[in-house]
Amino acid sequence: MCPEVAVTARTRRVRFLSLAVFLVVAGLAVGGSLGTRQVVSDQERKLLHQRTDEAALYLSSVFGSIQGEMASISATAALSKADPKAFAADNLLLTKVPQGFKSIALVRLGPPTQLVATAGASITDLGSVRTTAVNQAYAARTKALTGALVATPLFDGTGGKDRRLGFAYYAPQLPGYAVYAEAQVQPSVQSPATAGQPFSELIAAVYAVPRVQADQLIAATGAAGHLPLRGHIASAKSQVGQGPSWLLVAKARRPLVGSVASFTPWAILMAGLLAAVLATAVVEVLSRRREYATQVADERTRELQQSLEDLAAAHEQLVRQERLAAIGELASSIGHELRNPLGVISNALYLLRGDIAKRPDDAADRHLATAEREVSAATVIVADLLEFARQRDPVITDVDITGLVDEVMTVLPPPAGIDIDRQLPNGPLSALADRDMLRQVVLNLLGNAYQAMPEGGRVTVAVSAEQSGVRISVADTGAGMTQDVKDNLFQPFFTTKARGIGLGLAVCKRIIDAHSGRIDVESAPGQGAEFIVTLPALRLPHQQPHVDESSVEVQA
Repeated sequence: MCPEVAVTARTRRVRFLSLAVFLVVAGLAVGGSLGTRQVVSDQERKLLHQRTDEAALYLSSVFGSIQGEMASISATAALSKADPKAFAADNLLLTKVPQGFKSIALVRLGPPTQLVATAGASITDLGSVRTTAVNQAYAARTKALTGALVATPLFDGTGGKDRRLGFAYYAPQLPGYAVYAEAQVQPSVQSPATAGQPFSELIAAVYAVPRVQADQLIAATGAAGHLPLRGHIASAKSQVGQGPSWLLVAKARRPLVGSVASFTPWAILMAGLLAAVLATAVVEVLSRRREYATQVADERTRELQQSLEDLAAAHEQLVRQERLAAIGELASSIGHELRNPLGVISNALYLLRGDIAKRPDDAADRHLATAEREVSAATVIVADLLEFARQRDPVITDVDITGLVDEVMTVLPPPAGIDIDRQLPNGPLSALADRDMLRQVVLNLLGNAYQAMPEGGRVTVAVSAEQSGVRISVADTGAGMTQDVKDNLFQPFFTTKARGIGLGLAVCKRIIDAHSGRIDVESAPGQGAEFIVTLPALRLPHQQPHVDESSVEVQA
């Protein structure tokens, strides 16, 4: 995945800072909206109570005019000395006024209370409701200097066909008598008293008692289905003379504070949420750009550091190769120069051994054996130097690995105190390899195993056929190796021995790599070491292996 795609995949989530900004701004918007809504609601409530109080005062003024009419009727009756005929003739006109009284009666106070005269719709019987109102008016005479007015609750008219509301009035200038007026109540019909201000802004209901009671509804400015009024309502009481108060319940037809003020909380909320979204988007974009830039810078910094490290490694490798090339040229020159003297010394030692054989001498024979051993060691070092310097490509042939290992163990027998455990197949086992190079590898591994056990021990040499190729292993019971030694084991000129130049295993590694094989080491301190070489395998035509032919890898 390229850095740009990786960065994009990592930046899809919403940042905590962006979420915090959204929550803060949205919270402020909600708080402002709720605060404004509360202010508007309080103002609406105040205006509703104000309008309701105004409507109650207006009703009180209407009731005052009723008392004025009743006082006028009482004064007229007092002038005629409560003459029934004169009362009926004088008050007939008042009963015909629109929205006026339907019936007017002159009542003699008791006991018993008696109906003297009526005008308009005749009243045949006072009944308990009318009598109670008249008696209450008379009882309240001491509380009102100009007259006492008492209203009745709503009651059914004659035959229960309509609803009636009565007013009893006692005037001091008409002692012993009271005037009683009665009107028909139709709450569903708009009354002039509730047609204009302040009722035009209200849905109102007026009850003839100081509580909400459906059968005492006098007037209503809204549909009957809205009653009783619920929700945001206000109420006020209107005093009707000296009787019980009337109750006015009102609800605003539309917001009294105005549509602009009502919409203001929602406008604040919508504007705040929009601001929250915009602020979140801005913060998120800036955060993503900053994070993207930081990640790209970090990625470029890592690439630059990796490039510097690769450059340093390449430079070190180049210097090392140049150094190794110079050492290789020097080793090649030294190897050629030393090979001839070593050959001469080897021949001289051979001739000396022939002369000593004619005159046996143990000391001379021992010294001669020492010289031959050291010459052999020097010959191996010279061979490693020449092989390291040449770096030639292998000449691949069909090599019998079993015979090659037998030959090496014959050429390089074990020193005294070291036993060899041979684990070789009975028949030939072939591999594609350069015979001389592979012989040098086995010689080096076997010689190193001998040198790893100066106090003696056991060397195990094993050859086996595997599906991946031919396996050659050389194991010793020496002191083993640490991890640091294992990591640098195949580096040129690395050695832990007192004698040697550290080229044997480096040459082995290069030879095995040139054969497309592998060389591994398994070792631990105090547990010896085992070198394992794996080469591509090739069967001889006459060989009848136990491994499937198609599973054997053949490389040219």
